[in-house]
Amino acid sequence: MIKKTLIACLVLGISKLSSAAPCCGGTANIPSLISGDDLMQFSTTLVSTQVVAESPVGGGIKYRKPNDKETAQTLRLDFATLISDRWQTGVTIPLTRRTRARGTTEASAWGLNDISLSLGYEVLPYWSYSLWRPKALLFASATLPTGGSIYDAKELYRIDSRGRGFYSVSAGSLLLKNWEIWDLSLVMEAHQPFARRITNENGILDLKPGWGASGSLAAGISPMGGNFRLGFSLLNSYDSPIATEGIVSGRGEKVSLWTAATQASYLASPTLSMSLIYSDQTFVKASNNAALNRSLAFLLQKRWER
Repeated sequence: MIKKTLIACLVLGISKLSSAAPCCGGTANIPSLISGDDLMQFSTTLVSTQVVAESPVGGGIKYRKPNDKETAQTLRLDFATLISDRWQTGVTIPLTRRTRARGTTEASAWGLNDISLSLGYEVLPYWSYSLWRPKALLFASATLPTGGSIYDAKELYRIDSRGRGFYSVSAGSLLLKNWEIWDLSLVMEAHQPFARRITNENGILDLKPGWGASGSLAAGISPMGGNFRLGFSLLNSYDSPIATEGIVSGRGEKVSLWTAATQASYLASPTLSMSLIYSDQTFVKASNNAALNRSLAFLLQKRWER
């Protein structure tokens, strides 16, 4: 039970950091999920992020100059509850403040990020011990463009863009397995944003985004009786190019983003856990067409047993 609880914290940590980027690059659509034997759970995550570089379309890393500083602070609230023995539902509400300073010019803005709703099903329960069979959940989620985007931004540096700007749906799976003090988790999802039309004084612009996908692999160890856990995760997200028609016609470039993270978790009580997570998007030098950041997050999770 303790190991499953700490693994659940890791899965949440992956999704928090992958979606904490203060720009609009590729992000994973991984919802909060109850992966332990609980009735409800509520999580609060505080994330501090700094953009340190960009990855050009052709790949590689171009670090920003010292006088170009872009940061973001995100408070993310996640709630999930069972609606039957194997079905669950959840909601994620993030608030983000972005700041960018270039030389003597500075701009900042804050507000809602994109809200998401989720539905999960425990397709493969972990009722008895098996050396190889994992616990498996399927999930689907819908994302609402409540955070605005670069297409809607009006402030300097587009600092008031906090989300993707599209309604989207996603579906995926979560696999969990532990052996003694070791654990392993695998998350895979695919998402499809919907097209939208922008009308302004310049004319009409139709945006037609392509599909996207993400996957993460995480491993950890829980020594000292299982109340502590140390973990490492690697996540990749991909988004197809966005096509435009109207006042500007063309096709953008694909986005690929790699995020490496380390995590330390502590189980303060059977229903209360906390995690400290550090992520770095410059560690794996394989991203394309994305802003790259480093983040530090603190996650606090409260659960209610069945």
